[in-house]
Amino acid sequence: MTTLVLPPEQFAAELPKHVVSASVLLTDPDGRVLMLHQSVGYPGHPAWWQLPGGLADPDEPPQRTAVRELREESGLELADGLPLLLVDYRSANDGWPPVIDFCFDGGTVAPDQPIELSAEHDRYAWRSYQDWRRYLQPPQRAWFAALWRARRAAAPRFVNDGHEPGAGPHRAH
Repeated sequence: MTTLVLPPEQFAAELPKHVVSASVLLTDPDGRVLMLHQSVGYPGHPAWWQLPGGLADPDEPPQRTAVRELREESGLELADGLPLLLVDYRSANDGWPPVIDFCFDGGTVAPDQPIELSAEHDRYAWRSYQDWRRYLQPPQRAWFAALWRARRAAAPRFVNDGHEPGAGPHRAH
């Protein structure tokens, strides 16, 4: 049996491509969660409510992505060092490559902090976890529930396509 060894450049070029994204879960002193409403939906999806976050820049660590995206989308500033809450491996779907999505705990923000939206979002709201459930798209609900359980337990969780392993069907969102 002959083993073919690829040159490092060719090996690297043939590795699967993934996108990295990161978001931040913030609450106010009453436990309400901050979410932003997209100005325009993604291809194939309606505009929906989401946590502040977005795609990583090349070579940008996920935690730095979360802090940068929070600042860009809401004007809120947080320091690096946020605790990890959730990692979601989302399968390739709707023309997107696989996405590895990290969510970090931004803690509690003072209620008088002004929110300055970017052009990506047209409004924001602070609502309780229970109130948010009716505003979420069906593919977001299991993910949001796992995120909330992670926050309450102060223990990071892994989900696949928005669902905890063994917790039901796995669908990309």
